Formats: sequence, C-alpha cells, structure tokens
Amino acid sequence: MTVLAHGIGRSTDLPLPLDLVLQAGAATVAISFLGSALLWRRPRLSPATERHPSSGWWLPPLRIAALIVSVYITANALLGPRDLSNPAARALYVWLWVGLIPLSLVFGPAWRALNPLRTIHRLLRLAIPARRRPSPTPEPATAEPPAAESAVARPPVAGPAAARPPALGPAALGPAGAGPGPAIAGPAVAVGALLGFVWLELIAPDRTDPLVIGGFLVAYAVVQLAFAARYGEDWFRRGDAFEIYSELAGRLSPLRWRPWLSGLATDHPAGFGRAAFLAVWWGSTIFDSASGSPAWAALVQRTGHPAWLGTAGLLTVCGLLLLGVRLLAGKLDITNSLIPIAAGYTLAHYLSLLLTEGPSGALLAVQQWGVAESASWTLIPDPKLISILQVVLILTGHALGVLAAHDLALADAPPGRPPLATLAAELPVVLFMIVCTWAGLFLLFVR
Repeated sequence: MTVLAHGIGRSTDLPLPLDLVLQAGAATVAISFLGSALLWRRPRLSPATERHPSSGWWLPPLRIAALIVSVYITANALLGPRDLSNPAARALYVWLWVGLIPLSLVFGPAWRALNPLRTIHRLLRLAIPARRRPSPTPEPATAEPPAAESAVARPPVAGPAAARPPALGPAALGPAGAGPGPAIAGPAVAVGALLGFVWLELIAPDRTDPLVIGGFLVAYAVVQLAFAARYGEDWFRRGDAFEIYSELAGRLSPLRWRPWLSGLATDHPAGFGRAAFLAVWWGSTIFDSASGSPAWAALVQRTGHPAWLGTAGLLTVCGLLLLGVRLLAGKLDITNSLIPIAAGYTLAHYLSLLLTEGPSGALLAVQQWGVAESASWTLIPDPKLISILQVVLILTGHALGVLAAHDLALADAPPGRPPLATLAAELPVVLFMIVCTWAGLFLLFVR
C-alpha cells in the first residue's frame, strides 16, 4: 500500500523567495517580543475562566455516534479489505490526528466530550457492578504535586493563585493505598502512547495496512480501559494521549477561555510531563518534514535500515526539543507557550493532507455501503495558496508563543524585579523561537 502524502507545497510554490520568508519569520518573532515588551507590562492571561456549555443535551448522541464510528472503523480495519479502499488509515492519521486540531482550536477539548473509550468505560461500569472499596484518603491541602505532574489541565483557579499549580487532591488518587496513581503514571503512559502512535504513523513499515492499524487501535483501547478500571474515569484526562492532545490544542479556543489565550496560563509551571508530551508532538511533525527531504532519502538508501534510522531520528529530534525546553526552563518555564507553536506547525504541515485525504476517507466509508459508488474526491488545492497559509500558520503560532511566554515571565517575576531583568530572562526564549521558526519554514518548503 502507498503511504499517504503529507504535503504539496514546495519552495518553488512560494510567492516570495525563501530567504525573504525566513527573514520575515525572524522579524515576526522579534517584533512580537518588542511589541509585548513595550505594551504588555503586567500579566493579562490570569485569572482564567473556562467556559462550559449551558446545556449538554446534545452530548450523549454525539458520544454514541463517535462510539459507533470508532467501532466500525476498527472492525473494518481488522476484517475489511486490505487495500486503498479501506478508510482506516485516513480515519486514524487524518480524521483523528489532524482533524482534532481545528476542532479543538474552535470548541476546546473536543475529544474529552467525544472519547469513545470514556463511553465504553461508562457502559462497562453500568454492566459490571463495582466492587466496594474504601474511600481514598485525602492528602493535606498543602501537599505539592510531584515534579512529573502532568501534561493535562487541572481546573482553573481564580485569583493570583492561578499561576501556581493547585495541590494534589483526592481526585488524583487511585484506590486507597495506591498512592498518587494517575497523577504520576498518567503523563508517562500518555507520552509513551503518543510516541508509539507517531512511530506507527511515520516509521512502521506497514503503517497503512488496515490490519496493523486495527491491531494498534485494539491494543490502545485495552491498555487505556485497563488503567481506567484501576484508577477511574479521570484516568483518560491524564493518560489518554489523544485526549491530552485535544485538550492542549483546546487551550487556544476563544469559545472556551476568557480572556483568549488564558488557557496557556493555567497549570503553570507545567512540569516535565507536559514538556515531554509537547516535545513528542512537535518533534514528530518536524521529523516528518525532515524525513521527506532528498538528503534523508539518500541516507536511508545508503544505510539500508529505514526503520532503525527513522526510530533513531525521531527520538533524537524529540529529545533535542525536550532538552532545549528544559534548559530554558531554568529561568522561565516556556512549556505552555509551545502549544500554539506546535498547533500552528501541525496544521501547516498537514493542511493539504486534511483537505485532500479527509473527505476522501469519508467517501470511502460510505461507498462500502453502496452509497455514491461512482463519486470521487479530486480536489487539488492551489499550491501557492497552501504555501501562503502554511507560512501564516507557522508565523502566527510563533507570535502567539512569544506573547504567552512574555505573560508567563511577568507572572513568574518576583515583586520589585526590574522590567529589564524580566526581558533579559526572555532573550534565550526569543532566540530559541527564531531558530525553530527558521527550521520549521526551511523543512516545510525545502525538500
């Protein structure tokens, strides 16, 4: 089976020379920093208010629909045709991985509301009587969360304390005697699950084989449901990679958060777990761009071991990003400010894939039932327009990242600290983002 193509834009499609685009990228980051330094003198993103729908009558039908589609795709992957007529690859790599980004950017953590594993867990709880267990023993209110605390959201806190992580309360505990449970295991499992998924998507030799995809979906569901049976439904918020992925992107939702971008100021400092998750998310997309270059193809041809070389390359890119983030975190925790950068680069990288393969997968799914058998999706987006949108998405993500990093730096600054000292602490962050902007634009358009 052929591998889904991930892009159609090239440097020759750009309306401007690549060197001017790279200069514009550096200028965007620098101007964002200078503008925020002059106009953004106090933290504005906290306290944050997370808005929720006033009525949820529409959620149960959507959850049941998501469960039916998920079961159908998984069964079709395991039992259906093992060729390009099977929509399983598009469902996993396009609908879920790429489609969740715009959905979450608009509506917030959409996968938390639709997650079919949550629905299965609830149905199993109704069908199987729960064993009586002693109630968890609450920890003192002053207990501090572990250093690895999580890649996911906690409820926002009003007032000045919003910039600090709340104490680890009973909701994070497992059964009595089990200790913090998902508060520690969740981030590790989520990072490992995301790393396994991106390895499957980018490196596995048979990654578009429906049988391989079906096996991955079943294994993922079994592991997640087993942890949920042990720790309760709150596990999905901490340990389900796709739910965390959607939740992080949802922090940019203007419908979900007031003021806008204030979701980036919650759970700050973020900790190692979220930094590792973002490094895998963003690093896998960067690696995907790099692995499409002629230089990488020549290296793979010389070595003759694409899977081993790809695995080493993926781990190296993700590890370097994590190292850079944690080194910069010595004076300023910039983890949350990477969320708009990762979301913008992911959308830019997979934009053409979403427009071409997303509808094609939906068409294949209905054609298996004898509907619209003669129809086809032949949309070919204009390369120049796609290239312009890709540049805009990358630069917007980095500009928002700079603003968020500046606000977090102001929130972290001790009382009486001179403004110049705060700006000096941000300079390594700005240089880091300029390098990342250049690298992102270069890898996206130079193949």
